Amino acid sequence: MFLLNLKAKKRRGFTLIEMVIVITIIGILSTIAVTKYSKVQNTANEKADYATASNLATAAMISISDGKTSVDTSSLKSNGYIEFIPNPKSVTGSFDISVDAKTGSITVSAGGQTFYPNTK
Repeated sequence: MFLLNLKAKKRRGFTLIEMVIVITIIGILSTIAVTKYSKVQNTANEKADYATASNLATAAMISISDGKTSVDTSSLKSNGYIEFIPNPKSVTGSFDISVDAKTGSITVSAGGQTFYPNTK
């Protein structure tokens, strides 16, 4: 008789404290995941800007070798060296292309950050 009463009292399921602990752990793990994802997304945007700047520098080199004197994004587009004027993803502003007259080296920057040549 005592065993039957013991089995009848035993309930299935989780207590409130167990549920609160599980929800807290899930919250902590999701916070960690969101911050990691944010950092990965920022890094991906920055790397995309480095690739875009490299493409702009290549288009500028070809433009210079063809004898064009004006090397900026709008002239590269109007002369058919690029299909559209790209915008940086990691900084605000637009890409600026500058050519050193003495050395002929090309620098592509945006938002105060130099993307080409890549210094990283």
